Amino acid sequence: MVVIKNEELCTAGSDHAVLTWVTPGEKVDTTVYLGENPESLVKYTGLQDTEYHLMEVRGLKPSARYWYNVESAGARGSLNSFKTLPAPEGRLLFSLGLIGDAHIAFEDSVNDVNEKYFGKLSGYSGALFEQCVRDVKQRNINLALMIGDLTDSASELQYQGLRDFLLPAFGEIPYVACIGNHDKYLKYAGLGEQGFLKYVANRAETRASFSIMDHQLILIDSCVQDKDWGRIGEEQLRWVEERLKEGMGRPSFIFIHHPCNGFDVWLGTKDFRKFQQTIRRFPEVRGVFYGHMHHHKISTSPFMTGSLPYVELPATVQFPCSYAVMRVYEKSFEYNAYKISRLDLSEMSRERTIFKHGGSAIFNLYSFGGIGDRSISFSGSRLHRHKQYELSVTMEHPKAMKILAHAQTSGGASCAPAAASGQTRVILGRYDSLGLAFSAHLQKISLHGVKTSIIREGSFSLPEEFKKVNSE
Repeated sequence: MVVIKNEELCTAGSDHAVLTWVTPGEKVDTTVYLGENPESLVKYTGLQDTEYHLMEVRGLKPSARYWYNVESAGARGSLNSFKTLPAPEGRLLFSLGLIGDAHIAFEDSVNDVNEKYFGKLSGYSGALFEQCVRDVKQRNINLALMIGDLTDSASELQYQGLRDFLLPAFGEIPYVACIGNHDKYLKYAGLGEQGFLKYVANRAETRASFSIMDHQLILIDSCVQDKDWGRIGEEQLRWVEERLKEGMGRPSFIFIHHPCNGFDVWLGTKDFRKFQQTIRRFPEVRGVFYGHMHHHKISTSPFMTGSLPYVELPATVQFPCSYAVMRVYEKSFEYNAYKISRLDLSEMSRERTIFKHGGSAIFNLYSFGGIGDRSISFSGSRLHRHKQYELSVTMEHPKAMKILAHAQTSGGASCAPAAASGQTRVILGRYDSLGLAFSAHLQKISLHGVKTSIIREGSFSLPEEFKKVNSE
């Protein structure tokens, strides 16, 4: 039996959506049914002989609800819904390709905790980066911006490989880069920041500011040599303040390697409060972008900087193996993340996550985040980010496969790993509102007679009554 596994809505922009899924061991067709009316969906087809399925549908309406399901060789996923982002305000000015945490190793990796336990594909870092560059160039970007940790140990081999073999793939598209903590390593016989400046940055200092279409891009060095935590420092904070004052109200975006919106499990920027106190006086700052954590996440700091989005970029080298594009308009910007079109490697990274008791499923959900962590728009002082709620049942794998087979005769379903060892999640639907999820929950009870759960994707701190609804 062909099985739809790991079906995911990757992107839901204002005019397009991207879906991915896997049919383990089966090279079959890629088909999506999608439309505004669930009773009348339009058929879209892609590759016809693949185990790894990626479909991008364009020409969608902004601020609209769409229904969809995926299909391969007659096996169909559940009927799901999502909303597109609002239409951007003003004309398009420029597009940035955003690339995070490439960790180019060239067989000289540091063999850190991410590589040992969390699916970091050091041996495929070059291949993933090359494909990422090819993908991002096809999205008509004007500038590529790399958010740090381009290298894994800052060795001369890695820096030379970047300069000679990987970065030239950008061709005529210019690129700039922040420095990451791995790029500043000396402890693994690395070159540290001198290697970054010589082989990658082509500038005199690790910090920098650039102008594009009357917008200011500020790149901050948050790295401390041979440390994994970050610090900006008083002198650099004054420099940031000076750049913003000199900008005289021009829209500005800030890029930094370490998280700077609160304390972080992976040792973010220690002086984040001083950073936020500095930028809160400048409403022209439209967004802060960083990496380091290797996962999708959007957050705000309501009491410090209001609705200003803090955008955490995923890694190319680790699940979900993604990049992002920010399209900047006269009065707004839209941010969308995309999986690199090497889904075989993305799935390899997913499978290489090692946790006791099936915890890899939780880690992968954490890494992928929710749709509101992968697609947002920001206009004026308003942040738009949609939600998605999963309706699913979790049980021992053999029983789950029976439910999955039964669901194929009554609307479709897909499967995914569960948090508990030996168990599988059967996804019976994903919806853009809690009300739709509850309505579907009541329908699925009568169809399958099993306990179901409603989970808000990308969130792991909701009250229990919103996380799970049981039927006896």
